[in-house]
Amino acid sequence: MSTGVRALATQTVVITGSTQGLGFGYAREFLARGLNVVVSGRDPASVTRAIDRLAADSGAPDRVSGCACDVADLAAVEALWAHAVDRFGAVDIWLNNAGYARTGARFADITPDEIEAMVRANVIGSMNAAQVAIAGMQRQGHGKLYLTLGGGGASGRVVPGMSVYSTTKRAVKYFADCLVKERKEQGDTKIVVGTISPGINLTEGMLRELGQLPTDERRRALKQLNFLGEHVETTTPWIVERILGDSKQGNDITWLTTGRLLKRALAALFGVRRDITSRYPIEV
Repeated sequence: MSTGVRALATQTVVITGSTQGLGFGYAREFLARGLNVVVSGRDPASVTRAIDRLAADSGAPDRVSGCACDVADLAAVEALWAHAVDRFGAVDIWLNNAGYARTGARFADITPDEIEAMVRANVIGSMNAAQVAIAGMQRQGHGKLYLTLGGGGASGRVVPGMSVYSTTKRAVKYFADCLVKERKEQGDTKIVVGTISPGINLTEGMLRELGQLPTDERRRALKQLNFLGEHVETTTPWIVERILGDSKQGNDITWLTTGRLLKRALAALFGVRRDITSRYPIEV
């Protein structure tokens, strides 16, 4: 990274889609490590609640701020950047976590509104975030931008029940690769672009989707989740530590690695069964 990078205790991270779930988990972990945190979400009331919770939990209300932002609206993303700079002076890390998923359903059962929502939030939102963050980081001379993958987006793996969602995330992967190539061709080491593949986390959104599934499909999904899934409080500290230590252009910070999958498979062969879903109020 460039010599313009600020000391960790004075750095600021902007996290889109951070009023709950993974985004809120990231915010909590960055605050615990001394950074300033700017949270956002589409609902102003949810943003206020998230700020209040983070301020109370961290005991550092002066280091957390936020504002409402729909990432599919370029003007709103620009306003989020301006808010962060006005409040804390610069943006050192932009973590684009906001997105929308409608999974577990056949393509024919996904509505046109849901398709549009996924494309706008996941694809247009990622492009808006990149456009605003890269422009701002060029002005200030440093920064890290991370886009979020998922649903087989990093590998191109075809995942049943994720036709539209995985397609949007595959598009984000291609887009991120293009951004990385641009930085390398320009010899730009001041701005680092990377991706995050956080795995399958039991978030509020995931629980809502499970509740929409028919009973038999829900049972099958729970069996898969107990093998593949994880709690937000497990993945987010690991991911945040790697973001803070990252300086590699084009790095993909991946939680659910082949090594982790092999360990779980071997454990299952010896009768060890993971159970991460029983703590949640899911009807079976």
